[in-house]
Parts: sequence; C-alpha cells; structure tokens
Amino acid sequence: MTTLLQGDPTEGHTSRAFDSALAELRLSVVAMGGLVVDQVAAAARALLSADMDAARLVLDREDRVNRFEQRVDHDAFQLIALHQPVAGDLRMARAISRATVEFERAGDESKKIARFALRLGEGEPQGPVVAVARYLRHMADLSVDMLRDAVRALDESDAAMAFTVELRDAELDREFQAALRQILTLVMEDQRYLKTTIDTVLALKGLERIGDHAKNVAEQVRFMLSGENVRHPMLQRDG
Repeated sequence: MTTLLQGDPTEGHTSRAFDSALAELRLSVVAMGGLVVDQVAAAARALLSADMDAARLVLDREDRVNRFEQRVDHDAFQLIALHQPVAGDLRMARAISRATVEFERAGDESKKIARFALRLGEGEPQGPVVAVARYLRHMADLSVDMLRDAVRALDESDAAMAFTVELRDAELDREFQAALRQILTLVMEDQRYLKTTIDTVLALKGLERIGDHAKNVAEQVRFMLSGENVRHPMLQRDG
C-alpha cells in the first residue's frame, strides 16, 4: 500500500488566520483614514465658515483618531511578530502600519486648525483669514481630495489612483507659496494682525502638510503593490 505524505494539517488554518487578520487590519486603517478625511473637512469648514460646532466636533473626535492609531499599530506589530510574513504580505503589513502614522499626523493638523477656528470665534481678528480665504478654500479642497483618494487607493489596491495623489502635491505646494506671498503683503501693510497672521500661516502650512501625509500614504500603496521604494528608487526592491 502506498502511503501519501500529508502536509501539516495546521498550515491551512494558520494561513486562513493570517489572511483574516491582515484583512481586518486593512479595514481598520481604511476606517481610520475615513475618519481623518472627515476631521480635515470639518476643520476647514470651521475655519472658513466660522462653524464652531464643526471645530468642537473635530476636537471631540481627536481621541478616536489616537485610539485607532494605537490599535492598528499594535495589531500590525502582532501580525508581523506572530506570522513573520514575507514578500507582498509583509509589504502590505508595513504599508498599513506606516499609513496609520500618516493618518494620525494629518489628524493632528486638523486639530490645530480647529483650535484656531475656535480662537477666531472667540474674537481673534479675522482679517488675515479673509485675505487668503480663496487659497485656504482651494488648499482645503485639494488636501481633502488627496487624503480621500489615498484612502481609496489603499482600500482598493489602486496604484494609478495613488500616483495621481502624488502628482497633485505640486499643485498644493504652489497654492501654499501663493498664499504666503498674499499674507506677507497684508502684514507689511498692517501689523496689528501679526498674531493672527502667524496663526493663519500655520493653518495654511497644516493643509500643506496634510497633502504631504496623503502623498506619503499613496507612496506606501505603490510600495505595497510593486515593492518599489518610490522615495528612493535606486534602492533594491523589498522581498
């Protein structure tokens, strides 16, 4: 009688457990990204429309963003430590972990903008914000769209969408530079608004950084899918 060698009966179960854990991890970071998109949009609305309820909502939800970051980071570490994935699976786990950091930092920027909006609502002069409102609005729209598309690219494993996010970063940078020139003219003409001008510059910079975080997530998506280090293309592919 011929005896057929059987593989480890636990291997299939282990593989299914890993796939399930990785899928849950991906869902969690996508949910976190969606929350941060809402945070940025609400913070921009608070600043541009004097919507104090939106500003307070951003601050109230900040703890949820932080809890997401802590949980996903912990779960990603556990996944890598317990299963020691290789190649594409390892890249996905690493990309998810790094995307989580970028989303948390974008959430921090939205919190700062919301706090500035509250100060405006409490009587801080609005002249500098009004002077660059067009730039603030355009930068807010760009950063929200970039962040939303970065989340979609991660969710759908869409390299083409990730690449378009990276391309739009240059437009956001140009708007930021144009806004700085506009606000510099204002402060040279009237230094009464110096403190609020500084706060407005920080809000503009916050939106520019949110775009950078979206771009970084998009780069992680492309790394996850291709193994190519898009920040340092001369480096060898991982895995």
